[in-house]
Amino acid sequence: ASDVYKRQLNMWKTLRDQRSETLVVLVALTALGVVSHLVPHSAGLSTVGAIGMMAAALLPRHLLPVPVLFTVVAFDLIHGTYQIAAMAFVYLAHLAAAWSLTPVLSPVKKKISVPTFGCAAVLSAVVFYIVSNATPIALGFYPNTFEGWVTCYMAGLPFLLKGILANVIFGGVGFAGIWLARKAANGDLARLRNS
Repeated sequence: ASDVYKRQLNMWKTLRDQRSETLVVLVALTALGVVSHLVPHSAGLSTVGAIGMMAAALLPRHLLPVPVLFTVVAFDLIHGTYQIAAMAFVYLAHLAAAWSLTPVLSPVKKKISVPTFGCAAVLSAVVFYIVSNATPIALGFYPNTFEGWVTCYMAGLPFLLKGILANVIFGGVGFAGIWLARKAANGDLARLRNS
């Protein structure tokens, strides 16, 4: 009976430690998202996609929306809101982009290869582009015709390219930071310096 009790106690301690780690990651990603998105940036070159990428890689699926939504809501509250339908499409686009990455950047995968990272950066930007570019059509800025859809999506192509670039740059910095933090936590940085 003592061994069973010890195993159960260890299981509960492990679960508590995992929850604590998840909370730290959630708060850190949310704070990083809010602060980094508030830094002035060119339209289309934002950090939200990278925050979604890191959330997909590090958080349980049910917590994935938290850092993404806090990032865009904080920005809109500080810099001003706009038409509610447009905001809804943009928020939905950011969430869809982050959720689309869960099969690619699942938290169960301990390592993320360069091709996987590249795929995630492109996938996130493409999903955001597809969903967010429906906004001008839904709001009547383009006619709801084949030509209107083509014109709208062609006009959005520069933003798709900027989105991919932003995801590669900011996601690269974010994942490199995570890699370095894990190395430091394991004492691997000291071994790298001494070799």
